[in-house]
Order: sequence, then C-alpha cells, then structure tokens
Amino acid sequence: MLPVQFDAVGPDDILDLIRGKISERRHLEYKRDLNIGPDNDRAEFLADISSFANASGGDIIFGVTEERDEYGRPTGIPEDVAALQTGNVATECARIEQIIESGIEPRIPGIQVKSIEIPGKGMVILARVRKSWIAPHMVTFKNRARFYSRNGTGKFQLDVQQIGAAFALQRGLGERVQAWRAERVAKVISGESPMPLSGSVVLFHFIPSASLVSDSIPLPRVFDTSAWGGSQKLLADVMPQSSRYNADGLVMALHREDKGNQQSYLQVFRDGRLEYGDSYQMSIDHQVPIASGCLEREIADTFVNGYNLLEKLEVEEPIFVTMSLIGMKGREMALPERFLRRRYLTSRCIFDRDVILCPDVQMKNVGEGYPYSTTLLPLINSMWQAAGLKQSPFIHDDGSWDPGA
Repeated sequence: MLPVQFDAVGPDDILDLIRGKISERRHLEYKRDLNIGPDNDRAEFLADISSFANASGGDIIFGVTEERDEYGRPTGIPEDVAALQTGNVATECARIEQIIESGIEPRIPGIQVKSIEIPGKGMVILARVRKSWIAPHMVTFKNRARFYSRNGTGKFQLDVQQIGAAFALQRGLGERVQAWRAERVAKVISGESPMPLSGSVVLFHFIPSASLVSDSIPLPRVFDTSAWGGSQKLLADVMPQSSRYNADGLVMALHREDKGNQQSYLQVFRDGRLEYGDSYQMSIDHQVPIASGCLEREIADTFVNGYNLLEKLEVEEPIFVTMSLIGMKGREMALPERFLRRRYLTSRCIFDRDVILCPDVQMKNVGEGYPYSTTLLPLINSMWQAAGLKQSPFIHDDGSWDPGA
C-alpha cells in the first residue's frame, strides 16, 4: 500500500513507483488492463480484491505495465503507464464499486476507488482495499464459493483449514467486544470509571474492530481537539467543561453540581475506542420517570457526534456500537401521552434488573442518515423490552423511527 492517504495520491506517486522500480508485494499489485467484462475476468478481479481484504490490505493500480523476463513472464516490476481506455471515468469507478458490492460476501467495508490522470501518459485507476476485520470474504459471483488471501508472492486460494481458522478469528472478535464491554461496566459499578458516576448510568461505546486484535498497549498519542469541530459533545448534548490526559487517552467531562453532582464524560482511547458515560440523562431522583424521549434523542445525537469524531481520528470501519444501562432496577420509562391514549397498558414500563446489556451491533448503512435506524434501533428496542414494552413507542405505524417525537 502506498504510504500516502488515499485522497492525496497523485500522478507523482504513481510515477515514483515506476521510476523507482518498486516491485509488486503483499500490499501492492499492478494490472495493465481493467478486465471486469467477461465472467472469468470479473471473477479474477474479485479474487484479487478479496485477497487483499482477507490479508493485510493493499493497493491495486490498473493501467501500469510490468517488465518481462527472458521467457516473457511478468516480473512484478512496473515498466510504464499503459493508459486505460475507458469512457466516462466516474461511471467506470462506480461500476467497479458495484461489482465488488454484488460479487463478494460479506460486503468489504472501506474500499476506495479513484482515477488519476498522468500528464502526457493517460489515466490509471487506483483501488485501495483495507484489511478487513470481518474476514473471510468469499467470491460469490456466478455462484462461485471461493476464498482467497495473499502472501509475498501474490494471491492464493484458502484451503479448508485456513478458512476455518479465518472464521474462528471472526468469532473471536465478538467475544472480545463482549469481554471489553463487561470490563468497562465493572469499572463503572466499582467506581473506577474515568469520572465517578452515581445513580442510573448510560454507557455508550464505539469499538473499532482494529482495536480488538492487538494485545499490546497502544502508544501514547496527542489529540488535536481543535480539529474536532464540536464532535466531542457529551451524551448530555453539551460541550465538556474540562479535559485531561489519562492512562487510556483523553477524557473530557462535565460536572453539574446544580443537578445533584451528576457527571457526563467522553473517554477517547488511544486506539480509537470511544466511551460515553452519563448519569445526567436519567435524573438523580429515582422516583421520577426517565424522560424517554430525551434519552432516545440524545442516543441518536451521540451516535452522530461519535461517528464524526471517529472520522476525525481516521478510525476505519467496521465499528461495533454497544449500550449498557446501570443502576436501573425499579426505574420507570415515561411514555408519550399519545401512546397512552391509543394503547391499553396493563403495567407501567419499569426495569426489573439493575444492569441492562443491549446487543453488540456493527455500525452499518450510515448512508441512510439520521436517526440511523439500522444501527440504533436494535439498541433502543432492547432497552424498551427490558422495561416491558415490545419496542420504542416512537416507532410509527409505517415502521419509521422518530426518536423522542
């Protein structure tokens, strides 16, 4: 993979590879042509893409010829720009993304494709494939069922044992999410969270998959908060009053003495994880029903802020989202008046246990926009079911969700 951010890759970077005779390797491959037409060519293209995702990621540059050895075999050393012959460049890039989307399962997150015009030579297309943390990805085009990966000599097809090991690693990610979330809940209960939280607590997490695969302690880093543009809002929908570095990264907090010493904080971990801890939204008075509409809105708004912050931190997908509720036994969820008028309830919406662990959900379909129902509704509905209701009362009859309406 080129040591340059994708958006910054330009003609000089491509020419430097050719002038320096930088050969193909595990993270880099050259292709003279973009063959995505006939079935066999398209299947080979998908095999190349999936092999990078199943290994360590990398760049494929279409439109570059390779030097040949004395027997006419490609050496992997770039020779020159071949200049791709395509019609509408934007259409071709979109077509590449569509072919990848429909020919590989599960969908590979984070693929980037763009054209680069080389002055005096023509156009090349760069496809950047990130290492996938939800591998293995299978080529499914034309009912194929094949898995590929890469080593120093190129791509290869995985055998049965290698496929099994890849799936075992994927299952292990889910277990690591649950173990880390349980550890963070335990710290809140024992008073060892970044800021002490008392009473009923909301704990909301963003967990990048990449942060789960390393057992080493992340190196210290300095966060440029001036570039975050307000995305560091707390779950209480306010900007923090204070911030300081700690052993995990950077913690930003709000202390409300006028609200019964309630706290709200955002812990930004060095490896990109985010933890929102809040004891303000639930109200310190346990006899007062929880303002459920406000809570739903704050969760949706926190998702927006967290997602924006992860982009600032250049954290790659996939990302897991979790929510935990602590100190909930006996607490009641308030219901909207219109809901009470049109439905008959046999009991109030009261939590019957202290700790509520909502499901771990992979962040997806973010293109749907606010309120990001695909990701958030499983969390919201599980919260309401824990209080005795089948789903959020802010879901309309047509299935749309309007948090806190």
